[in-house]
Amino acid sequence: MTEKEPGAGQPQSGVPVTRSVGELARLFLKLGTIAFGGPAAHIAMMDDEVVRKRRWLTRGQFLDLLGATNLIPGPNSTEMAIHIGLLRAGWRGLIVAGSCFILPAVVIVLALAWAYVRYGSLPEVLWLLYGVKPVIIAIVLHALWGFAAKAVKGPITGAVGIAVIALAFLGVNEILLLLVGGLGVMLWLN
Repeated sequence: MTEKEPGAGQPQSGVPVTRSVGELARLFLKLGTIAFGGPAAHIAMMDDEVVRKRRWLTRGQFLDLLGATNLIPGPNSTEMAIHIGLLRAGWRGLIVAGSCFILPAVVIVLALAWAYVRYGSLPEVLWLLYGVKPVIIAIVLHALWGFAAKAVKGPITGAVGIAVIALAFLGVNEILLLLVGGLGVMLWLN
């Protein structure tokens, strides 16, 4: 079932927005199945699908949504999926996008847990466990690099971003860093 609302929720590109729950289900089942590497990789793939390919959101809208999810507790990529679903198809979209994004991970983790309990102590399987780690690290680093390139709008935001990352590694509270960093950039640019 696809509904179209003229002018409502259209991104700045002017591409019409469809409100298909089935389209949300297909996208988030796909992302939930193939998006390995944690929230950074998930969000990078959502950005590619939702902003670049489907044009459901503009780059600014996506980054604003990402900033909002970083301020609330919980898994950011799941929150992004749920919120995109809400924006696209209301409450039904929220439930469908969230469920379809989470369900494949649940099934995959259950299958891997079963396989690990059953075969994890076999020496022939250890090489597989050691090989997965570098791949996941590479995926996460690639996703973070892509976000940094998109989010840094100039030398001020870049310098504040580097300072916030350094202070976070030193143990300073992330919420405080986000608030002070955001306020500092707003004051400097205005």
